[in-house]
Amino acid sequence: MGPERRLEAIAMTKEHARKDRARRTARRTGTSYTSARSGTLHTHPAPILPPVSGKPFGISVTADMTAAASAIGARLADCDPCLTSAMDRMTGGLPLVPAALAASLPVELGDGFTPTTLAFCQTVPRYGHHEAYQFVIYLEEDELRDFITDLVDIWAYAIPQLIHMQTAGPLHSLVIDLAPPRPPFYVAAYTGFVPVPGGSFPALTLSSPDLTGTIDDLAERCGFPLYTWKTLPGITPWILQQHPDTHRPWGVRWNGTDTLAVTIGSPEYSAEAGAQWIQAARRAGSVLVVGLWHREVSSIRGSAEDHEIFAVRAQVQP
Repeated sequence: MGPERRLEAIAMTKEHARKDRARRTARRTGTSYTSARSGTLHTHPAPILPPVSGKPFGISVTADMTAAASAIGARLADCDPCLTSAMDRMTGGLPLVPAALAASLPVELGDGFTPTTLAFCQTVPRYGHHEAYQFVIYLEEDELRDFITDLVDIWAYAIPQLIHMQTAGPLHSLVIDLAPPRPPFYVAAYTGFVPVPGGSFPALTLSSPDLTGTIDDLAERCGFPLYTWKTLPGITPWILQQHPDTHRPWGVRWNGTDTLAVTIGSPEYSAEAGAQWIQAARRAGSVLVVGLWHREVSSIRGSAEDHEIFAVRAQVQP
């Protein structure tokens, strides 16, 4: 049952809703209406939720997510007894369980949810694991119950799309891994020169070999603006990172004071750089860092003209 359906059901009496779900359960399973209404069916297909480590949340325990999986399965089956049982276990169990569900919400939320859930979405960033746990542990019992109810509704609402994207198979074959996603991985790819008014300018390209890095991440998290061919952006607080002995560049580091430290690239993966490029970068005092681009710098032109890549001008340390 998705958020929209849940909101519509509020106008129904509890008994009316229960009868309606019992009839649908009986039609699906072939059992009698009386048996379905009595709540004696306690086995429902459910997704697989592996255990979640508490380390990203700032604690040293591991949460068994079985109750959460059962609650989602019961919600999809419209089974009140099983849903109530699973939610009771979640409410009285480890706060890590609802925190894990909340930190990785699969959809953007609109209006109509409980004040607790809306407050969470307004104050905790997606994949903010530590913040999600801190939010949950300070909830009163009734707030926690409301929050868990919404979380189960949201995940149940998203299940059909998740099945389509991952397995296209039965519900019980769907694995929902709530472990933190791998951070974007970038490496310095190529050095070269790009045309600018009055000549050429040293440039470094960034690529993401494992495809975890994206232009959206560069634009939104890292603040890279769109790059326009044959222009030279202003100098930014980004600092070019170079190998101390070879001076080959391996990435950039944000040196501003208005955000957390961000480093793009890895010292284990530096780009080839000849003496001409290194000397030009020193003379200019900065380089143009372009991403994402996995080919030679000279091949950037067509993509840059189509506004498909992003760049910052990073300072070169003396």
